[in-house]
Amino acid sequence: MFERVRILTKLQLTNKTKKHEKNSLRVYRDLALKVLVVVLITVFVSLLLSLVKNILFIPVNDYFMIFILILTQVLSIVSAISRLTVDIYQSKDNQILLTLPAKNDEIFLSKLIVYYINEFRKNFYFLFPFLIAYGFTSKENFGYYISILFIIFILPFIIVSIAAFISILLTLITHYLKKHHWVTFGLTVLFIISVFILIYYLVSFIPDNIRIVQLYNSFIVGLTKFMQQVANFGFIYQAIGKLMTGSSIMINSLIIILTLGVLFLINYLFCRPLFFWLTSKSREHTKTKDHQIHDRKHKGLFWTFFRKELTIAKRSPNELLSNYVLLIALPLIIFVLNSIYMNMDRSSLGNQLILIFNILIILILITASNTASVVAITTEGFEFVLLKTAPSKTLQVAWAKMAFNFIITSILLLLSFVLFRIALPVFNRTDIWLMFIFAFLFNASQIFWSFQIDILNPKLSDYASTGSITDNDNIKKALGNGFLVSIAFTLLSIFVFLFFESIAWILLIIMMFIWLGFRFLSFNTYLKAYFVDIEY
Repeated sequence: MFERVRILTKLQLTNKTKKHEKNSLRVYRDLALKVLVVVLITVFVSLLLSLVKNILFIPVNDYFMIFILILTQVLSIVSAISRLTVDIYQSKDNQILLTLPAKNDEIFLSKLIVYYINEFRKNFYFLFPFLIAYGFTSKENFGYYISILFIIFILPFIIVSIAAFISILLTLITHYLKKHHWVTFGLTVLFIISVFILIYYLVSFIPDNIRIVQLYNSFIVGLTKFMQQVANFGFIYQAIGKLMTGSSIMINSLIIILTLGVLFLINYLFCRPLFFWLTSKSREHTKTKDHQIHDRKHKGLFWTFFRKELTIAKRSPNELLSNYVLLIALPLIIFVLNSIYMNMDRSSLGNQLILIFNILIILILITASNTASVVAITTEGFEFVLLKTAPSKTLQVAWAKMAFNFIITSILLLLSFVLFRIALPVFNRTDIWLMFIFAFLFNASQIFWSFQIDILNPKLSDYASTGSITDNDNIKKALGNGFLVSIAFTLLSIFVFLFFESIAWILLIIMMFIWLGFRFLSFNTYLKAYFVDIEY
């Protein structure tokens, strides 16, 4: 059994790690770089904790350490739930793994081990430097540093165990909702509306004439009490924190061991038996819903591909919402931030800075919402082979996908700014609509750029084998490029509003038009040159 699990784990890891020749210098170079990165992060976190303690006057004590542990673990668990749901139950490599001479339990265990290793790597780059930096800042004893070597292995196990159990429950619910798309869509819309109403209600409690300096002391006191309350309800994380600082070692060790044992038993007795059933239910051939076939004639290939995108969106409304959730949340974020700004005493310079900050937030959210564009070709997967064999000008599929994303994002942007105008009538109306034009042009340029990245390096085979866009390099590249461009245009905004205030918007829109033209020409050129050469 253990040998088969080892082989299965190694088999899955080879697809997610860089390959080097044995005893290659690159192995030692990569190891040295990783150690250097950890050291630099540790130094940076140490300086940050000193800043928090000595300048911001936030107490860096045991409660602070436990609170950060809980916060990072909750975020990791939330992220792991969505990833595990895809990587374990919906991954296309299950079609291969389940045909191998291995038991279903062994495949399930190997997948959890693979994800444990990935979580360990993430923790090693943040939690390990944080715990070292905290020990240095708080002047902990030698036993604290020894305990880190054990805790760094325990924390990923907790994440994977909890996420695996919750992902089972979510997968069961998802199977039901997949058969009732509009029920899911309705529940999602109802949830979004409820969140908007709740936030609108909470914003009404923001006091007038906010003075940050006067509120700072009460904020620090409230934050300290909040961290203590969260730490007191941390259970296993509270036990881990107390164990590391040498408090009630025997009792806290027993709590940790019992908790780990319970998590193991839950996964062994509950999750393990359901793995094969849920995996088999995740395959396309298990779908029983029939679709009526209609013969429709279209005047051009573009409209055929465009109608395909509409059909996919109609059949998968939840995926559509998940792709554009940040743009849907844009008016809410802008409303909350500006409600706070408008209740502050502001100078004319302060008003300009608020406007510039709005530009930065909007550009970053637009960038983060373009992940659907940067995997548009990639998500065709194996079907792209069939597409390329069609005796027609199939590059129209790129224009159809781009047009669909452009229409959806433009509608969401327009609705966001309409709500922005209604919810914040004190905000200058001209600034709102000029900002909309600026954001509209930026969104178009990002769509062109994102598509270009995917055309130059589509991950067709990766998506075809896994069915997942997790850790897609193109997404990281697009987000990085978009973030840099957002910062660049924000800096340009600061410059033109400070020195050319009367014509600031005109200059910004002209510059954005130029940027959009460049991105369009670049996209069109690369599309004609490289689309024909894209291979599976």
